[in-house]
Amino acid sequence: MLRSLLFSLVLSVGLASTLPAMTAAVEHPGSVPVLLGLDKVRAELKLDSLQRAVLDSIRSEYKSAANKLVPPAGATQDQRAAAEKSLLQLNDRYNRRALSVLNDHQRQRFSEIERQMLGASAVFVPSVQGKLSLSDKQKQQVESIRLSGLAYVGKINRQFEEGKIGYSDRIKLLHDRRMSQGASLMKVLTPEQRAALLTLEGKKILLSGVIFLPDGGLNKASSVPG
Repeated sequence: MLRSLLFSLVLSVGLASTLPAMTAAVEHPGSVPVLLGLDKVRAELKLDSLQRAVLDSIRSEYKSAANKLVPPAGATQDQRAAAEKSLLQLNDRYNRRALSVLNDHQRQRFSEIERQMLGASAVFVPSVQGKLSLSDKQKQQVESIRLSGLAYVGKINRQFEEGKIGYSDRIKLLHDRRMSQGASLMKVLTPEQRAALLTLEGKKILLSGVIFLPDGGLNKASSVPG
């Protein structure tokens, strides 16, 4: 199956993940305004016309603001680090705004859908770790996997920016990394925790054409083998 929409941390592409050590795990690693823009998600949450209009406005603002923060070609490492920090802050701010439009029941269901999108990567989310009752040792193992993943993403993004790999190669490498990372995370969990993680996803919703990649960018209409 070809999957076309990449649901990721922020809208803008090209960041080299220069802040892995400074970037703590967050509750919503993806773009909430973007995910809430998908028709099937809106239908599942039974959003009314006012909610849809407000969310459309928030998503438009978010995309515009994120685009302005993309560092120019040839930017220094410090400039890229500053841009990434600003993008993370922007993502958090707009995620909060978008979630405030939902009622309690919708927010709960949205969290389930978001976990489905994240798959095994949901284990990085602090509240999920709490629900799974991870031990301190497990948390350390999960954090090691997360930081290693960020470092890999940074390396691949830099290779792409320097013209050493093409766009499709970049996406495939990141997709493959996500699959292997997910397998590593599952090995950290007990059988009971793995079953509990599936329960946290709630009723499955088919979002054909959507895949999450930890690549620091929401890329438009891209075909990804999977």
